[in-house]
Amino acid sequence: MTPVQTAVKRIDEQAFAIANGQNLMFCEDALRRLYGTFLNHKSIRGFNFKVIHAESLHAHDAVAQGSWQW
Repeated sequence: MTPVQTAVKRIDEQAFAIANGQNLMFCEDALRRLYGTFLNHKSIRGFNFKVIHAESLHAHDAVAQGSWQW
């Protein structure tokens, strides 16, 4: 058990789980959201994103990259 998990009291666990489950998305989904938001701003002339989900269950991280006029 990590120090963070130890600090979360059992009474808070359900609220913590619900809050974390309200906006589930893969890193690819987060990248699409960023891409769409920045693409719609006329003052932005280009961008380059790298979204990383630091995996705690797997030996590798999930990574999504995207750019426009970069």
